[in-house]
Amino acid sequence: MTRISTFSQGQALVSQMLRNQEYLRTQQTRVGTGKEGDNLKEIARDANVLLSTRSVSSRTDSYMGANRELAIRLELQNSALGGIAEIADEFRNDLIKTVNLNSGVGLVDKMKDHMDRLVNLLNTTLNGKFLFAGTRTDVSPITVSSTADLLALPSSAAAFSNNAVKLSQRLDDNRTMEYGVLASDVGEPLLDAIRRVQQFNAGTLPTGAGAYAPAGAFSDPLAENQVNFLVNEFGVALNAIATARGAEEMNGIHMNTVANQLERQQEEINFLDIFTAEIENVDIAEAIANLKSGETALQASLQVIGRLGRLSLLDFI
Repeated sequence: MTRISTFSQGQALVSQMLRNQEYLRTQQTRVGTGKEGDNLKEIARDANVLLSTRSVSSRTDSYMGANRELAIRLELQNSALGGIAEIADEFRNDLIKTVNLNSGVGLVDKMKDHMDRLVNLLNTTLNGKFLFAGTRTDVSPITVSSTADLLALPSSAAAFSNNAVKLSQRLDDNRTMEYGVLASDVGEPLLDAIRRVQQFNAGTLPTGAGAYAPAGAFSDPLAENQVNFLVNEFGVALNAIATARGAEEMNGIHMNTVANQLERQQEEINFLDIFTAEIENVDIAEAIANLKSGETALQASLQVIGRLGRLSLLDFI
């Protein structure tokens, strides 16, 4: 008589059923997550490459976050520097108009307005930190707030409290960019130009202006020495304009550098994402086909085990 079953055969069928069950679970996970597995064991062959790729991607993403913040800062700096350059232009135009009109009426008031605006721009902050203070970001980079304060100082340079350290930032593993602008560098020429006009009006001859004595309040009409003094200050105004525009242009270069850096880093992130996906992600069509195959195999295993469990020698007697 043919033997119906043995214990070892039953165990073999159960083992095969469990393997089919595990295979089905794996395929369900692949279809559900779109990934090759839920841990690195599933992709052991490419695990080191994947970990290295993730590390590079994470580091690049970190640089991008810092560079985006820097881009915001540079935009704010650009606005402030542009404003300072505009004040310098207006200052020179005020001198020219005063000479052309041969009247000093309103000139000092305009100087006060220019100074107030300049001080406000130099005290620009971002997240509570002063942009133009060097690394002393918690301290206002300019200490004067009125004409009296400015005239009481021994020089315009004494009005600045920023340090001499310009801020810099690492853009990637291989490049560091110095982007900081110091209040004293960009603001002192204009502040000094304003101070010289105020000094003269207050009766004090500015440095190098001895030929235009006596100093005194600008009159209407202007005295000859007053006209000559103001004409001489055109050159001082041009220096202030050149300084402000130069700082604005350099800041613009830094803005372009950061924008290009962010573009390159985004391209790198995109490439790394694709590379990672080729390792981690499954072919969905293939995974679905495997899932259906696994379901069929498990169902067949269960049916065979079920039929064997119902068999009896009595059926053959």
